[in-house]
Amino acid sequence: MKKYSRLLLIVALNVTILIGCSDDSNMIKDNSLQVDVEEMVLIPAGEVTIGTAQKTDQTFGHEADPQQVFVEAFYIDKYEVTNAQYAKFLKATGHRKPKFWEYDELNATNQPVIGVNWADAEAYARWAGKRLPTDIEWEKAARSMDGRLYPWGNNYEPWRGNFDDNGRMDGHIDGYNMFPAPVGSFADGVSPYGIHDMAGNVWEWVVSVLVDPKDIQTHGHGEDHHELPKNQNIYTIRGGSWINAEGDTRTTVYYIYPEECSDHSSSVGFRCARTP
Repeated sequence: MKKYSRLLLIVALNVTILIGCSDDSNMIKDNSLQVDVEEMVLIPAGEVTIGTAQKTDQTFGHEADPQQVFVEAFYIDKYEVTNAQYAKFLKATGHRKPKFWEYDELNATNQPVIGVNWADAEAYARWAGKRLPTDIEWEKAARSMDGRLYPWGNNYEPWRGNFDDNGRMDGHIDGYNMFPAPVGSFADGVSPYGIHDMAGNVWEWVVSVLVDPKDIQTHGHGEDHHELPKNQNIYTIRGGSWINAEGDTRTTVYYIYPEECSDHSSSVGFRCARTP
């Protein structure tokens, strides 16, 4: 099993940089951009290939071996959950604020909410009458039936999403300098189902049915110490973010994210799913 020290280093770097059915009130505008943030997309039932035999060495994450699985029909959010949506949840429930809620650069109404752990994401989803997607659902929504490695195809094309600008994070490729883009900003990077930002922008929380629990149970001390959450679900993150490039933004890559670090990242948000 890969050591978590490398992932923790990535998290530490991320924190240092800092910089998881609609009406008109759900419409967000950003100059000429207008999206309905409550829109969901129906993903039809059917078999799909999950994982890949073409593993990459450009990630500290994991990739499953290829396997055919049947996925029941489900709905998934077309966009990542925004700060505006999350603010409604906070007002209605009194839930704790996200880690970076006071940072203006990270809290435009149409940016994806960040600084949330899996428990926050689950709480929001329940309040909204939804749930978190499973990793298999997420991967099908991101790559469809043909096993592509990115939502748009098999080649990494950095102008199709909010990525790390070839390591510079200065916006010279994607237009966004060290912070998440408004949801729906990259129409050329959508998945075959028309879902936005499934590569780049922010990582997304999912409930894993691919990861073997024996890979998560406590198995030592120090850097290798890790446990299942109390609810026994296994949570991973998918899709990469504005600080990632070719390896981590593949549709097949996932990280088993340490709970103790999970709400300290300015690059982790989420989207929701729903069973028809």
